[in-house]
Amino acid sequence: MSNPVRPGPGRPRDESIDARILEAALTVYAAKGLSGFTVDQVARAAGCSRPAVSARFPTRTELLLEAVRSFDATLATDDVGSARDQLVRLAENLVDGFGSVAGRATFRIVFDSLDDRALHAAWEDINAVRLAGIAEILERGVERGELPEEVRSEAFLHALVGAAMAKAIYGWLGEGSAGPHDAAGLVDFLLGRPS
Repeated sequence: MSNPVRPGPGRPRDESIDARILEAALTVYAAKGLSGFTVDQVARAAGCSRPAVSARFPTRTELLLEAVRSFDATLATDDVGSARDQLVRLAENLVDGFGSVAGRATFRIVFDSLDDRALHAAWEDINAVRLAGIAEILERGVERGELPEEVRSEAFLHALVGAAMAKAIYGWLGEGSAGPHDAAGLVDFLLGRPS
């Protein structure tokens, strides 16, 4: 006769709270920056208790970094279609992402990390993963003969990400919103192709 596995003491963990906490963390941080980013504020915005947040994320820095990582997961682009098509999808994701609350949080973390060495090091790790994903698309495109060798450069990476950031900033200022055609035009411009 086997013994059934019994759950541990306390209430079962509600997995939906994780997503609410991460979304609330980005929202609070984007609005208030590091000085106004508290576990209490995040718990209130997520509609849960402070202990629920603290049980998942022992420090506010861990909470903030995990929230930013959760945003970066939305930037992934699968190896489907041509390298140009993948770059267009990536550019669309970047423009949409940087134009969102999560994007505003990303901008803030860059500036806040200038005064916080530990935060800066963690941010650099996150950014390196982001740039490596873009570099993979470029590398595949060059190896397949779809893209010129020159795109295999840090300058191209920075131009693509920087242009997406600029589009988002202009969107915040109410100077138009970016659409799929904008992303395609941006990629074609950077690749030196007529639109």
